[in-house]
Amino acid sequence: PAAASPIPPGLADVMPSLTPSQRDLVTALCSPPANQSHLFSSWPASSTNGDKAAKISLIEQLESMDQSYPTGGLLGYISNARALLEKSRKGENPLEGWTPQVPRGEAFEVGTDRWATVEKKGLKYLGKCGFVLVAGGLGERLGYGDIKIGLPTELATGTCYIQYYIETILAYQSRYAEPGTKLPLCIMTSGDTNAKTVALLKANNNFGMDPDQITIVQQGQGVPALSDNDATIALDPDDQHRVLAKPHGHGDIHALLHSHGVAKRWLSELNMQYVVFFQDTNGLAFHCLPLAIGVSDELGLTMNSIAVPRKAKQAIGGISRLVKGKKEERTINVEYNQLDPLLRATGHPDGDVNDPKTGFSPFPGNINQLLFNLDPYVAALERTKGAMPEFVNPKYADAEKTVFKKPTRLECMMQDFPTVLDGADASRVGFTSVSADVCFSPVKNATKDGIALQAKGTHPGVVASGEADQYGAVCKILRAMGCSIEDAAPAIYGGISTIPGPQIVLKPSFVCCPSEYAAKFPDPSEVKISSKSSLVVMGSGVTIESLELDGALVIKCEEGATGVIRNLVVKNRGWVKVPDDSSTDELIKMRGYYLKKTDTRTITFRKDGTIEGDYDPAGTAPATEAPEEKNMEKGLPSLTQPTKEESNEDTGLCGSCIIL
Repeated sequence: PAAASPIPPGLADVMPSLTPSQRDLVTALCSPPANQSHLFSSWPASSTNGDKAAKISLIEQLESMDQSYPTGGLLGYISNARALLEKSRKGENPLEGWTPQVPRGEAFEVGTDRWATVEKKGLKYLGKCGFVLVAGGLGERLGYGDIKIGLPTELATGTCYIQYYIETILAYQSRYAEPGTKLPLCIMTSGDTNAKTVALLKANNNFGMDPDQITIVQQGQGVPALSDNDATIALDPDDQHRVLAKPHGHGDIHALLHSHGVAKRWLSELNMQYVVFFQDTNGLAFHCLPLAIGVSDELGLTMNSIAVPRKAKQAIGGISRLVKGKKEERTINVEYNQLDPLLRATGHPDGDVNDPKTGFSPFPGNINQLLFNLDPYVAALERTKGAMPEFVNPKYADAEKTVFKKPTRLECMMQDFPTVLDGADASRVGFTSVSADVCFSPVKNATKDGIALQAKGTHPGVVASGEADQYGAVCKILRAMGCSIEDAAPAIYGGISTIPGPQIVLKPSFVCCPSEYAAKFPDPSEVKISSKSSLVVMGSGVTIESLELDGALVIKCEEGATGVIRNLVVKNRGWVKVPDDSSTDELIKMRGYYLKKTDTRTITFRKDGTIEGDYDPAGTAPATEAPEEKNMEKGLPSLTQPTKEESNEDTGLCGSCIIL
């Protein structure tokens, strides 16, 4: 007798309406070895127009998932999932046979001669970098109803994350790139964030960046959730005409850069030499970039992980060099709960322990900020199509590991790129370690979760800590060079303890890396800023020779103008954080405070040589000023709008960005 058709009757009903490629896909899914006919088995044999549209919608979703999965489409996904699920069921250790060793790299402290020497080497290449922003996240978890890159990094200026990143890249471009060179930015979005990202850029004229510098690549619809060890694709419990989709992970960025030809174009057409990967809400991300480039140059690294000092057994992944036999090696992030037992199993009976000389583990902490030499990176993409190794982490409901508590999926991470390097490139992976208070303060948690983390001694990772750390990093750099910067006493807002001041914002147009501070503050011993002060400086032509600040001061310098702050004493009531636990404004509610701008001294250097703000650099300005701004009781208006000085109004709209 003829073999039974693998096509369920309800699917056969719509087959004539499908494209040839859709028919091939669903036939393959219903046939061995995929065996996914359950996706269609509940469909009625004949359909109304509404039923038919719903059926085709599911098939279109499957087609989109098939096209976006880089290694063999959905059939490859199912095959890969079965293999990984079987290894998980058996409890196989993916690191079996590998021996951990201390990775190549160096730890630095800001303000030291060694930092300055290596950073200077990196500055030569700062104008030859492309930038990749992984920005697929919404702010719902934080209590914010928009995309995370639209969050204000701080309330002193209201600069949002994407504005800050773009202004920094443009500062690099203006000072370190060859004339006419534009530094490119690629933004990875998701289905949730793509339209809002485009709209934010368009509404703000790309924050001064030319449209042809920006490329937007969008992740697919995710990957199918899997309900058992046989990789049975799960349907959405609320809609039987939708596959339950879950994120595949930020490792997709490499495949997207390959499939859209972005990295290859940056190398061959734009002559970029490095590519920098950074995430959406880390306002400290760029302080140590030229330093990391200098390390890559010194050590000849293909890939460099910017890392933070890590205590032994601390719950953060450690950068580790793994070797197997005499020929295989890779330097990758190893999760903390795997690193200690792996060390114990390979001849280190004490496991992960602190180095007595430094007080930290020799395996620095991973923060997912990556730097690649573009030439070998593109070569690896061409060979692998950017597909990252995957892992699966099912939560089992039984001891036999046959039942899942909830559907799982395959995931991949961008920091696992060293696993696809081969030959000499596999040994050219290292790290640059810098104190977290200079390079890493992610905003990723709701306030209530941050309170619980802080109670355990862990950084809260909330909006309030992100703002405070942004001010704190600048204060640390200024102190390291000899400025007198007082710290405010810790304060609690919304249950989160932070150091609330001084609030210092040095815009990228003024300084964009620690090595530039010396020229801008030529006599740091003459700069004194009290703990209650707020200082905002913008414009490349400003130099601060001597300043005593006890209040709020804003210094602006128009493009093409120059100005010197000399013998200036400012004392006023300044800006104050006011606790507010009842506001309905999301930006205030997330922080637990608003910024009351009571008094502000503003000095503006005009291009025509005039100075606004009752200031004469040849004399001594009066210490007490009449207030210019009063009683801004509920935060700042237009928090995501660029300042007139920082935004180029002549650029085109984001509608001209390259959207792939």
